[in-house]
Formats: sequence, structure tokens, C-alpha cells
Amino acid sequence: MINNTLVSVVIPTFNSEQTILRTLESVLTQKYKNIEIIMIDDGSIDNTKNLINDFFKDKTIEYKYIYQKNSGPSGARNNGVKNSNGEYIAFLDSDDEWNKDKLQIQMNIIKEKKLNFLGSTYTYNQFDSINKELVLKKFSFNQLLLKTQFSTPGVIIKKDLFISLGGFDENMKYAEDNDLWLRVAIKNDLYLIKEPKLVRLYKSAYGESGLSGNMWAMYFGELFLLKKLLQSKNLNILKYVFLFFFITVKFFRRLIKRYLIK
Repeated sequence: MINNTLVSVVIPTFNSEQTILRTLESVLTQKYKNIEIIMIDDGSIDNTKNLINDFFKDKTIEYKYIYQKNSGPSGARNNGVKNSNGEYIAFLDSDDEWNKDKLQIQMNIIKEKKLNFLGSTYTYNQFDSINKELVLKKFSFNQLLLKTQFSTPGVIIKKDLFISLGGFDENMKYAEDNDLWLRVAIKNDLYLIKEPKLVRLYKSAYGESGLSGNMWAMYFGELFLLKKLLQSKNLNILKYVFLFFFITVKFFRRLIKRYLIK
């Protein structure tokens, strides 16, 4: 039974005292109840630790709080998976939140289609009615080369698959999530719930505060990812050259839109 499948919710956090309680509340209100929460504190120096421990004092849900020296999101997420017990891993960031039906909907689809990876789209607004018609779309490796479709807080992945791929590349601070999704997509079609939107982000996925705010570093991260794919022979030289120019043009369009168009 899918409801008996344990899902480990891995949440990396760093100086998140302003947002972490909102994030945790969205996990505790999930209709899917067979979950554990793995909190990886990536070197916070604010009040994050006390807020987390106080939050769980009167809760019965299984959770772990692990403090580590700052190593970035890849290292934090990998450490979270290492300390998890679930068959599936669901990622969430410490400033975002889930619709209360998110895990239930995803686990039902995983059971029906026998999936080991499933994503969900996000919104920046209040959640719409969950009674919207379900729209599920399949993406191939080549489609993901042209456009990132999966945001980390929307992804559930089977733990065995995650481990077999080596997890997130800890040498990458940018585009490390798309790097992993592409490695999954080499041998698997990836499914994404387009509607309803089950994740709410509080900052833009590209070009605002946090890691995504460093647009140049994001650009070079994407180029590094291309180089990895070329070296692993998952891209030929013609595709590499095309994608190099494609990503470069897209980047400068973003740059112009951000700084020149008012």
C-alpha cells in the first residue's frame, strides 16, 4: 500500500529564522501522514535551531535535526538523504511551502504509474483550488536540455535511485539540481504535475535573492553542466555547441530584461 510507504522530507536550512516555521507547518498539515522530517542546518548562526526544536516539542512526528559546517545546498541535501529512512525522498527549501494535498497527490500517481521520480510545478501566489483537473506531462532528456522543468521543492525521488546516481554534485553550487534531474532523465522519462500547482515559492526561481540571485554564477553553472554532459558522452559536440549558444543567448536576454527594461 502506498500509504504505508515512508517519505523522508529533507529540508536544508541556513539562517532561516524568518521562514522556517511557515515551511514546517506546511509539512505537518500534509494529508499524507507517513512521513519523517530531516532538518539539515547548514551552519546557521541565527535562531533557527531554537525555533526548530521548540516547534517539535509538542509534535509526535518523527524528525531529526542535524547541524553541519556550511557546505552548500548539495552537501546539505545529500546529508539529509544519508540520514533518512524513507523509501522516497521529498525535497523542500526552508523558505517555501507545500499545498496540504501535495504528497498525497504525488504518492497516488507514483503508485498508479510505478514511478521513481515525480515533480510538481510551483506558484508565487496563494494556492488554487485542489479540485482543478490533474495535468501530468512527461519530459525526456532532450527536452530538459532546452529548459529546466523541475524545481527542487516539487520533486520526489526514490531513495535507491538517488543513491545509485551519487546524489547532488557537491562540486556544484549552481545548476546542481538540473544536473541531477538530467542524470535521472538519461534512462527515465520524467513526469511533472503541471496542474494543480502544489508548491509555493517566495522568491523567483531565477534572478533574485539567494543562490539564484547571482545570475553570472548561474550562467557559468549551466555551462559547467554542459561540459559534464559532454565529458560523460551524454552530449555530442554538435549538441554541445548548439546548447552553449542557446544558453548564452537566453542568459543575456534575462540580463537585459532585469537591468535595462523598466
